[in-house]
Amino acid sequence: MNQTSPRTMQSAPRPPRRLQMGGIAGLTPLVLSLLAAGCSAPPDEVDAPSSNNEVVQAPDPAIKASPAELPLGAEWVTPGAFTKAYDPSAGESQSWYINDHTFVRDQATGTWHLFGITHAEPADPENEIEFAHATAPSLEGPWTKQASALTVDTSYGETHLWAPHVIFSDGTYYMFYAGGGSDLANVEINLATSTDLFHWTRSPDGPLFRDGFEARDPMVIRIGDQWVMYYDATSDPAGGNHVVAYRTSTDLLHWGARNIAFTDPTTGTGAGTTESPFLVHRGAWWYLFIGPRVDYVGTDVYASQDPFHFDLANPVGHIASHAAEVVDDGANLWVSAAGWGQGGVSLAPLNWRPLPASGAHLYTLSPSRDAVLQWDGTGASWTAIGGPSGQLFSGGFGVFTTNPDTGDVYRWNGSPMDWTDVGGPRAEFAVNAVSLYARDDAGVFQWAGAGSSWTQIGGPAGAIYAGGAEIYATDPSTGDIWHYNGSPQNWSKIGGPGTTFAANVNGIYGLNPNGVFQWTGHDTTWAQIGGPAGTLYAGGNTLYATDPQTGDLHAYLGVPNDWTRVSDPASSFAVGDDNVYALRDSGVSAWGGGASWTPIGGPAAALTCGR
Repeated sequence: MNQTSPRTMQSAPRPPRRLQMGGIAGLTPLVLSLLAAGCSAPPDEVDAPSSNNEVVQAPDPAIKASPAELPLGAEWVTPGAFTKAYDPSAGESQSWYINDHTFVRDQATGTWHLFGITHAEPADPENEIEFAHATAPSLEGPWTKQASALTVDTSYGETHLWAPHVIFSDGTYYMFYAGGGSDLANVEINLATSTDLFHWTRSPDGPLFRDGFEARDPMVIRIGDQWVMYYDATSDPAGGNHVVAYRTSTDLLHWGARNIAFTDPTTGTGAGTTESPFLVHRGAWWYLFIGPRVDYVGTDVYASQDPFHFDLANPVGHIASHAAEVVDDGANLWVSAAGWGQGGVSLAPLNWRPLPASGAHLYTLSPSRDAVLQWDGTGASWTAIGGPSGQLFSGGFGVFTTNPDTGDVYRWNGSPMDWTDVGGPRAEFAVNAVSLYARDDAGVFQWAGAGSSWTQIGGPAGAIYAGGAEIYATDPSTGDIWHYNGSPQNWSKIGGPGTTFAANVNGIYGLNPNGVFQWTGHDTTWAQIGGPAGTLYAGGNTLYATDPQTGDLHAYLGVPNDWTRVSDPASSFAVGDDNVYALRDSGVSAWGGGASWTPIGGPAAALTCGR
């Protein structure tokens, strides 16, 4: 691949206590062999999360998610490029970090303020005893370091200062934060107030409430006629499933009983996969950002129309960010990233994309390849939309076919037999939610979206993979996998060779003899999420893999090593935004949940999902 400034391997920091992800139990046949297989990734370089069962144990078999599907009507979320906004090490003799943090704008002056956990590197969470403070005329800076906003007060019962969140109401700024305590099943969530964002006074009434295990990361938002605080906890204060808890208030001072908005299958004490909850409201939908997911530098986004209930089955994005906060500057939404070893706080524009991602319609080629058909969505009713086809491929951007005689590629215009020639023959095509791509001996190309004009965006490639809004390609010599950064000839190496890859809105997945891996979105770091598999199928926000011995299809449930069997073997499968389909000798069938499959058509030469 041609590229500019390829990234080199940078291992994510090994957290000493606050994040320990891992634990393997209750595995399906797909992942049982992981225990004896060792751990390596499709890339030659891998920094998988470490395991510590004292903190995060195996997924709770009583908490089972359904295989994911994109919730219709919701948007899916992707970040733009991250740019460093503030480095706390400037002017210091050693490196410092910012971890969980908050942005707030002065209502009187328009000045932006940043507050966050801070300490000298390396990570030392139990001795994080002050909140960093910086100011800037805009989110992009320049940022000026200020004196610490708050320091730990042991007389108040505090043992550390974690995760400030600041809001403005009726002339006062309210800072909610985790103050710790000696009893980790009963730690403090505290409040300090200010009228100028420089001078802060703790509530004279003491902690707002106590919770566990090591409850932390409060975030407060107005919903209807009440305030709601979301925070990280466990299902039982003494330990249990990692959860996003919430409480309500009418005055920001007195808070009701705890409730649960999100339950993760993983269990344990302390840090888990539900840290740094942040809620965003758009239209009829609420979006919950939580992490670390997949990797220390990883945040997942879930959508729901009920702000008090989110489900693991409804992810709408993965962001390579630790402690992500969403910031509205009045014109755009931004997402932040920070953490141990991250060099400060970075910001990226936040992109909201309407469905479809992979598309929710099903298309097939007749057995003799003399017709392209679209399933009508009910029963076994199909409509012929095209004639003879060499290849059929599709995605959220549209449906395409090649002329079996010339190899030219055609785009379907939405009406039966209405197709437009958009280019000549290529070795391979791939479609994501935003474009059509192709490769040949000369390189990788992107269709201009009209006519038959194409732009070369990269050099020669071995294979191309498209999913979500992204395109990936392998080096034809080494097999290394590269990610396209959005401008011609600008690619970054993200890993070494794999047996195969598949992509969806949550990123790209790779397969090698030892198992299934997910790119964390960060440098060349991959995390193992399953054991050996035969083939990967991805679409929408869902990943499936076949058992290498039996051919059975298993669905990934969003938690590493947590899969469920959904189908007997088939010739192939196709994954859309809201379902998965199987092609067998007997015909095409649609999955109906559990072990239920419904025949919807006869034999076919190929099947694919698209818009």
